[in-house]
Parts: sequence; structure tokens; C-alpha cells
Amino acid sequence: MLIISALLVITSWNISNREWSGMGFSLVDFNIKVIYLCIIIITFYLADIFFGAINKEYDKNKLENLKFIIPLNWKEYRSYIFLAISAGICEEIIFRGFLISYLYHFLSWMDYGNYISVAIPSIIFSLSHLYQGWWAVVKIMFIALILGFIFLYSGSLIPVIIIHIFIDLTSGAAAVIASENE
Repeated sequence: MLIISALLVITSWNISNREWSGMGFSLVDFNIKVIYLCIIIITFYLADIFFGAINKEYDKNKLENLKFIIPLNWKEYRSYIFLAISAGICEEIIFRGFLISYLYHFLSWMDYGNYISVAIPSIIFSLSHLYQGWWAVVKIMFIALILGFIFLYSGSLIPVIIIHIFIDLTSGAAAVIASENE
């Protein structure tokens, strides 16, 4: 479903004769804001993984609540890799590339149009992960906001796709390790 949605977004963008760079299909503008935001998001995420690893009760509850979607052994992880890569690409095309660009087109006249253009997709994206619990929604909201600003300041989907895939693959590996340590 996610892949089909991303293909529909790309098709509608193409039919409208819009520039591909407007959706983030362009080279990365690595500037100081992008570098700092990448450091912040990776540090935040790794700290969350570390907290989960040292807090066994938290990790056990998280595993129990998400066992229907996360890999619990390395055999399942091999299949999970495709899910992580496709989610990283498709979700970023939809939530960052399309929604932020589309909203910014209509809100650019506002003083804070760029912030609103990042906030709305971040809210939708984080709420779409409600099955992980409210605390996860809060963390995902923070991550989504940072990803949105990385996209905005870099002008490219490349760094947000790479970070998203890294987060999903790391989460899957952490789940397998935690599951094996039970």
C-alpha cells in the first residue's frame, strides 16, 4: 500500500509537469544547518536505543507491544530489510518530498509558512505510528520535525531517506538483539 501511494504521488507530480527538484530529487546542499540537524537526529535516536537497552522492562514492554511488526530473530530481519528500505523511501517521498513541498507552495506567503509546512506532515506522520504507543508518537514527532527541516534546508530527499532507513534497520536489529536476550 505504501509503495502504491508513493507511486501515485510521483505520478501526480509528473503529470503536473513539476520540477523533480521541487520534490527533493536533487543533490544535497550540505550546509551547517543540515550537518547539525543530522548530528542531532542520530544522537537522539542512538540515545533512545541505548536507553531501551539499559532499561530492560521498557524494552520488554516495547517488544511485547510491537512483536506483530518487528523482527524477533535474524531470519525475520532478512525480510524486514525490504520493509525498512521501502518505508524509508516511500514515507519520505510522501511526507517530506510531496507534502512539505506542496504545503510550502500554498503557505510560502506566510511568515512561518516553512515551519507550518514541516509541522503538518510531521503530525500526520507521527500519528500514523500510534500503534507503537503515545510515547513513540512523541519521539517520532521529534524525529519527523528534524527530518522535515533536513529536507527543507538540504533541498534533497537523499539525506532523509538514508537516515530513515538507518533508523528502521537499527530498530529492527535492536529488536532482534533484545528478543534474543530475553
